[in-house]
Amino acid sequence: MSMFQEHDHTVDWGRKGSQAVMTLACLFIILTGMKVAAGVLVPVVYAFFLAVLSYPLVRWMRRHRVPAGLALGITMLMNLGVLAGLITVGVRLLISFWADLPRYLRGLEKYSNDVGAWLELKGVEGAKEMLGGMFDWNTLVGYATQQDVMSNLGGLVGSTFGTLATLFASLVMVLILMMFILMEAHGTQSRLHAVNLSGGPDFSGLLRSADDIQKYLGVKTLISALTGLLAGFWCWFFDLHYPLLWALVAFLFNFIPAIGSTAASVPAIVEALVQHGPGTAIFVAIGYGGINFCLDNFVQPTMLGNRFGISPLVVILSVIFWGWLWGPLGMFLAVPLTMVLKVLLDNSAEFQWISVAMAKKKVRHGEVEMAGYDLHLNEGETIGGGASTETPRR
Repeated sequence: MSMFQEHDHTVDWGRKGSQAVMTLACLFIILTGMKVAAGVLVPVVYAFFLAVLSYPLVRWMRRHRVPAGLALGITMLMNLGVLAGLITVGVRLLISFWADLPRYLRGLEKYSNDVGAWLELKGVEGAKEMLGGMFDWNTLVGYATQQDVMSNLGGLVGSTFGTLATLFASLVMVLILMMFILMEAHGTQSRLHAVNLSGGPDFSGLLRSADDIQKYLGVKTLISALTGLLAGFWCWFFDLHYPLLWALVAFLFNFIPAIGSTAASVPAIVEALVQHGPGTAIFVAIGYGGINFCLDNFVQPTMLGNRFGISPLVVILSVIFWGWLWGPLGMFLAVPLTMVLKVLLDNSAEFQWISVAMAKKKVRHGEVEMAGYDLHLNEGETIGGGASTETPRR
């Protein structure tokens, strides 16, 4: 029996419509609360996913008879060292780059005028004026000269935290929450099973997807690090002034699906254009494109396998949605958050159809197959599979 088999009973569309309106109203209230409470929720979510990413190290040390307290301390020190190192190096490089930004803007203005003059020679009337009017270069240069880089960083994350002081407090909150989550991580499966036996909700579906989310975060971190390393080497090879900064930008932005890698290449290409001309800029762009194409289409699928059945369209929409809800920081965790949401929907009888619609689809022998679901079921069976395309464990 196919899951798309026609039903022989009449649907009360009036009652269904009322339920849909109530559901949308509740959803609107929930999303409004999540947006208002972003300053609290975002650190909690980041602490959770950093703990998920760090837990394999704690588990490995405990298996090798390292005391629990020492294993937790080593893990926290490593996380703190990595975060402090990235922030320190990133801020120092940004301050240095910001001092050179007016020179790059003037270089872009010159190339814009040259392109406009060339187009006018080819018969395009008003091209120079049109290109010159696209940007107010004097205002941009004045803004870059007068503004401090730290205030601009505050403005970048202002949609989520508001000020740098709040950002620092949130970072401390992330580390503290991550420490307590790691302390409580051991025995989580037994604890949630006891919750279910005592009348609470069944989190077995979420636990089944925990390994998938953990592997995704681990592989994505490794691929992002490799992307940053290769991008930095490529920029160094073409004698750019800030190869380490562009490596760090490529590493961070690679966590944003679909658009992150492309956005990370833009500043390096602009620097290559202003410093060395169009030829070098083209080679830098080709290098970025080749790195992202090879890693995203060959290395990453090989390491992840066919386990994450989320439609590419859903991935792009999730980046837009979480970016709107929680600002730039929401984009970095768009896919893991969507995977968790998919698992929760998959274990809801009423909204399971949304999880099915989110699944990755492919056509084989003229029939549609969806990752994680068997569309040809026997009598009495139900669809399922969580975030993974593998058969769920019974």
